[in-house]
Amino acid sequence: MTQMRAAIFNGPYSIETISKEVPSLKLPTDALVKVKYSGLCGSDLHYYRGHIPLEKGTTMGHEFVGTIVEKGSDILDLEFEVGDIVVSTFTIQCGECYYCKLGNSGTCEKTNTFGKPGLEGGQAEYVLVPFARSTLFKLDSDAITFVLMADIFVTAFFGVQKILRQFRGIADPSNISVLQIGAGPVGLCSVRILKWYGFSSIVVVDSIDDRLKHAIKLGATALVNFTAEPDKLTALISSDLESRGFDAVLECVGASSAMDTAFKSVRKGGFIASVGMGHDQLPFDALQAYVKGVTISFGRCNAWSLFQDALDVFKQIKNDFNDFIEVVALIEDASECYKKFDEGKVKKVVFQF
Repeated sequence: MTQMRAAIFNGPYSIETISKEVPSLKLPTDALVKVKYSGLCGSDLHYYRGHIPLEKGTTMGHEFVGTIVEKGSDILDLEFEVGDIVVSTFTIQCGECYYCKLGNSGTCEKTNTFGKPGLEGGQAEYVLVPFARSTLFKLDSDAITFVLMADIFVTAFFGVQKILRQFRGIADPSNISVLQIGAGPVGLCSVRILKWYGFSSIVVVDSIDDRLKHAIKLGATALVNFTAEPDKLTALISSDLESRGFDAVLECVGASSAMDTAFKSVRKGGFIASVGMGHDQLPFDALQAYVKGVTISFGRCNAWSLFQDALDVFKQIKNDFNDFIEVVALIEDASECYKKFDEGKVKKVVFQF
């Protein structure tokens, strides 16, 4: 087979499904994966909306599960074999540089993200995977829910781990008040992971009621629809937190407005973990941060470094996500799916090949 179907970026708010050439191995560390499932992620929308430049014709997407059909000569059989079912981390990383060895694979010296400038994405029948040994993980099943492990679950895990580390030895999770901004796919995964670790005060903010209802099912203790109830969050901080603010905020959106809410809602000396893909100026300045004494953590998820720990948790709670994937579509329907996802009409979309 020399041609494949793929969803490509055709300009802002324009996704097209076309035939492209099946990629071939370039380096001995590469692998070729035949995709079975590929997810549509919220960070894809930054490119879809034109907020971040992307070359026309780039294959979209960075979440995929599939089967290895070809591998480079440097990949030993004890590592991967042709026919292995695998999930890819949404980033590539060399596994050998200072940052990878430190456990910060998200800042690897050679990292990139599938479906971004310089690396073709996973919303296609086949994907070329560089650094396959430090990008792919073997699975014992190709169940559709494992596509969540490519990005959104491990990114959510990354954010929760930041909060746990910040308060380790200081407070038990059951005594830490958390505000989570965003109830999209990453946010909903975060709620369930927070619950898993014993957090008992989880307030979730979003503007879509259906997402908020799902957040309650997964462990949220209070909800705020910021468009329908614009004053509710302030009232809740006053009544439940003695006007101090939250101990921790998990920001899962990446928008400047979300970060503004995070900064205004966290208590003095509190902690903000931002896992949203921000691209705007921060809505506060250095002096404001200094006076408030707030600690803020940004950055791309260290997906490869954290993957096994995240997978261990996922395997124990994955049944809670059986209804999480709302739309399973063909790649021919990519344009319509992007539009509905952008409008908040669907939660999680997965393309099946």
